[in-house]
Amino acid sequence: MSQPPEPARLTLPIVLDPARPVFTGIAPLVLPPPDQPSTAADTARMNAALGPQPKVVTRDAEARLHAGLPWERCGPPGRGTGGGAAPAANPNVPVDATADQADYDQTGGVVRLQGDVEILQGDQRLEADRSRYHRRTGAVDAQGNVYLEYPPARLTADSADYNLRTKEGTLQNVHYRLSGDANLRGTAATADLLPGQITRYREVTYTTCPPGRYDWSIHARSLLLDHPEGLGTARHARLQFGNLPVFYTPYMTFPIDDRRRSGLLIPTVGSSDTTGTDIILPYYWNIAPNLDATITPRFMSTRGLMLGAQVRHLTSNQKTEINGEILPHDAADPDLGTRGALRLEQTGTLGGRWGTSIDYAMVSDDQYLADFGNSLDVTSVRNLVQRGNLSYNGGTYSVQAWLQGFQTVDPTISPANRPYGQLPHIQVDVPRTRWGLLEYAFEGRYDYFDHHAKVHGNRGVLLPSLRLPLRRSFGHLIPRVRLYATGYDLADTQPGTASVQSFLIPSFDMDAGLVFERDLNWFGQGALQTLEPRFYYVATPYENQSDTPLFDTTLLDFSYASLFKPNRFTGYDRVGDENRFTIGLTSRTLGNKSGREWLRASLGQVYYFDKRRVQLTGVSADETTTSSVAGELSTNPAPGWNARASFQWDPNLSSNQWEKRVVQFRYAPGDDRVFNFAYRYNLGQTEPERYENTDLSFRLPLTPQISLVGRWLYSLLDSDTVDAFAGIEFGRCCWRLRILARHLKTTAESEGNTSVMLQLELAGLGSLGNKIDKLLEHGIYGYDSD
Repeated sequence: MSQPPEPARLTLPIVLDPARPVFTGIAPLVLPPPDQPSTAADTARMNAALGPQPKVVTRDAEARLHAGLPWERCGPPGRGTGGGAAPAANPNVPVDATADQADYDQTGGVVRLQGDVEILQGDQRLEADRSRYHRRTGAVDAQGNVYLEYPPARLTADSADYNLRTKEGTLQNVHYRLSGDANLRGTAATADLLPGQITRYREVTYTTCPPGRYDWSIHARSLLLDHPEGLGTARHARLQFGNLPVFYTPYMTFPIDDRRRSGLLIPTVGSSDTTGTDIILPYYWNIAPNLDATITPRFMSTRGLMLGAQVRHLTSNQKTEINGEILPHDAADPDLGTRGALRLEQTGTLGGRWGTSIDYAMVSDDQYLADFGNSLDVTSVRNLVQRGNLSYNGGTYSVQAWLQGFQTVDPTISPANRPYGQLPHIQVDVPRTRWGLLEYAFEGRYDYFDHHAKVHGNRGVLLPSLRLPLRRSFGHLIPRVRLYATGYDLADTQPGTASVQSFLIPSFDMDAGLVFERDLNWFGQGALQTLEPRFYYVATPYENQSDTPLFDTTLLDFSYASLFKPNRFTGYDRVGDENRFTIGLTSRTLGNKSGREWLRASLGQVYYFDKRRVQLTGVSADETTTSSVAGELSTNPAPGWNARASFQWDPNLSSNQWEKRVVQFRYAPGDDRVFNFAYRYNLGQTEPERYENTDLSFRLPLTPQISLVGRWLYSLLDSDTVDAFAGIEFGRCCWRLRILARHLKTTAESEGNTSVMLQLELAGLGSLGNKIDKLLEHGIYGYDSD
């Protein structure tokens, strides 16, 4: 049997005013529910509580809108915060009303409230100077300093007609703000609260700028905010910066949250030497909750019309993205015919233990990326990866298999120097597993290396290892034995070279280190300084491997870390003969309170007891008795300051002893200031590997609203600028304007491409122009566009 509704309650506060009677010990006035008649006693008790007309107190409407709601960010909330319409108020929930004076009309069932009126029901709050509450219908009409709060909005008005049960009503002379984390606000002549969390405003302003600022705003004859759909619709709207109108449209829609919806996106307009005027007009198609597409027509004045598309599909265990574009006729290069590009990316799991991934990219011609790419990391690519991967995680072991090929897009790379394809690659790994005091590990590999211009074929690798780790607080001692077992079955070998080859090469290494500590005073602060010597010995016998191809093997990049590697080559086609001893020394200084590493310095060198006969190519042995000296230095003296340096110095050379030098400095105190400088030099083993450049980038706020940004990557080797841009950012939080000029060279021989870019971001509306924010995030380390 259903319970009867709880009666509504009217509570009168104790008033401490000498000019008015003081009520003490008054119990709450209980109004019978709508289906029960009022009694004379109810009216008598109500009348007894009445006093003189209360004094109206003017409230700060704007302050009430934002009290307790932070404005940490401008714009709509994060993805997924939208939802269906909020349910209507439960009529069985009590209505609590507080006022200085109250009068109850028994015949009409109307409660008249005067002075500091506050009506509460569930998640609804209404405040006013005076109000009437219709008990039978739930309707409230209020006047004077009206404040209404109900999900998902707060509103202030001069007057309001509102129904507590249906959450519908009309307000006059309104200021509004979406509650929660949806930082949107504005004003309106009238506001209509409609069923299903829909609000309609007339003669309205709308902005995402913080209170007190109208840097940009939309002024419209009418505005409809559909919270369940997360969409705003404005009619006869103009976009205004301050008091300056800049754009008019009879109709526009925009998001009030981050949910996906079909429609035209803001176009991108730009210009460059290679494309001329460049206009992109994307259309977003929300096909299904887990499937969408973006269709992107692109007009380039010097080349023609290109059509691009992106399709994304997402399930609980699969993610797929396809990007493609096609240019049927290139007016600038008609001999190239139809031009286009395609990229497929996929990751997923099957049954929990199986995983899949695909990364496949191709272009129609070698010049495509240089002509249509717009960032250094894209246009400098020489080989596009085409790979599909399948993996299995067995807990104590893992298995991976993939097919991998490449499309070489650098015409200067000869066919013989292009990379091998792996058709297929299969590997089995058993990570370090404890076996009493010992640890064992295993690696297994099988590959078929495919190539059309040089020797190719099968290779198998088995690499078991066993080690005894002995660790203490003052240091460690870790001896290890390994066995390299490799076998080849080759095709198209040189005359006199065996097509079937195999090797079985044992190796022993021992890693030892000590840690000494002392307390010291570091510029008036307590600190801990360490001295950490490290010793490393490797013994591997010689095995002639000069007839085996170099499928995936190069010389290991020399650095302080490489001093402690068991093999001086990468991959498995060369196992270096080793009889060497490494001495390294590291010292660290750490703050006692913060634990921050203020300073680290490392220095090390290898001492050879035998010549090294195994080489990448050729048969001449390396007879030097010491390696280059490798060093590293890093310091973090204060929050925001960081500097690093590394070097490689070869005392065995009579010239060019400094083989590698890197100096990096960064200052980022956390207030949007960023300054980076780097100097990089590498002598290289071959001419293409040699480089020397400086890299300067920065973001410098001049005022809270204006910042300068820039980067200059300069090749000292070629005495030429590789990449340079400079620009300015205006605005903050609710809007940002970026203007950028850029000069980019993709090769040393090219003249380079110069472009001017512009981007306008309006929080809650979108971005107009080039994606400069992404370019800055890539080019300026530490830059954050949020």
